[in-house]
Amino acid sequence: MRRRKARIKLHPGQTRAWKSDARYVFLVAGTGGGKTWFGPIWMYREIQRHPRGNYLVVAPTYSLLSRVTFPEAKGFLDKFAPGEYKAIERCYYLPTGGKVFFGSADRPLGLEGVHCIAVWLDEAGQMKREAWDVAQRRTGLHKGKVLGTTTPYNLGWLKTEIFDKWKEGDRDYFVSQFPSILNPAYPREEFERARKTMPEWKFKMFYLGMFTRPEGLIYQDFRQEKHLVQPFAIPREWKRVIGVDWGFGEKHPAAAVWVAVAPGRKLYIYREYYRQGRIAEEIAEDIKKLSAGERIDAVACDPESPANIEVFKRHKLPARSANNAVEFGIETVTGMFRNDRLFAFKGLPNWLDEIENYRWKEGTNVPLKEYDHLMDAMRYAVMEVERGIVPVLRPGIVERESVWRR
Repeated sequence: MRRRKARIKLHPGQTRAWKSDARYVFLVAGTGGGKTWFGPIWMYREIQRHPRGNYLVVAPTYSLLSRVTFPEAKGFLDKFAPGEYKAIERCYYLPTGGKVFFGSADRPLGLEGVHCIAVWLDEAGQMKREAWDVAQRRTGLHKGKVLGTTTPYNLGWLKTEIFDKWKEGDRDYFVSQFPSILNPAYPREEFERARKTMPEWKFKMFYLGMFTRPEGLIYQDFRQEKHLVQPFAIPREWKRVIGVDWGFGEKHPAAAVWVAVAPGRKLYIYREYYRQGRIAEEIAEDIKKLSAGERIDAVACDPESPANIEVFKRHKLPARSANNAVEFGIETVTGMFRNDRLFAFKGLPNWLDEIENYRWKEGTNVPLKEYDHLMDAMRYAVMEVERGIVPVLRPGIVERESVWRR
């Protein structure tokens, strides 16, 4: 490939990422900080090192891919590695024999299939954790690299799986975190206007590139430092309940959570299930395998599919329709977090990603229908425990004891 020379000046935040030899490099920065602009430059360096390799560029949605990420990448390639783009394949054929594939994370399964030298995730913070899993799988064969460019939209997988590991000293990870105005082209007056007019959490997140808890989250009372616990061996005598959300199609995975009921009516979420493209028969078999050796007392299922519940019963699972009173269920779960009765094991990445993104529609008390599959499954399980508990009041004692209604 004939190399065209160009003098490109990087600002300090971009330079730190450029110099990093970590396998997973992330730019976590404020809006206008030069994140997406950096992506094609980084990718082009990897192409120069492996001219005949495969590469993958991903945006969180098709709309963002077509409006922002693809034009930025294709414009750079047309100038410095001119080849042919075939829209039907969403593939840019490099003159060296290499290929750059483009995809959107709203269909994570559509990103599978190609082993890549490098993957670029643009606005990675808007993606569900599945996209990060796919990026790791697609680069696994060649021990390839992943670049993430993003604003920190929440406290989900981007923080726990990337930022926290970097802070803990994991050499596979590197994060360059910087504010919008580290980019000399970003207007200082706009930065200061945002500081004066925006809520503090939003300014920190969108202009300083800092991780903060946004408003509008449904489970504001959940705190990672308090409600995430180290996994432990669950005593055999503790009751166990599974909540199941069926899911459908590629965008809506089947989801399940396992809940153990401890003395004192404390609940521990200790396992998750999150898979796309599964029918009821397959979900039942998966759950039975994951629960092997355990006594499951109840499986609370999304009541919208009675036929699927019958499938579970045929597989000898104690399935029943869940209580799907959404508002009351959310209030119940909220109360459990608020009173330190509900906990989750560390190492449940999809559950953690959802709870840090599960939010209300603006100006309503209706949950957004996204990041909700494991949240629904959790609510089903919790409500099953609650309706299976009989309060026993002893004279002169306010505290309630619990017995399981068989």
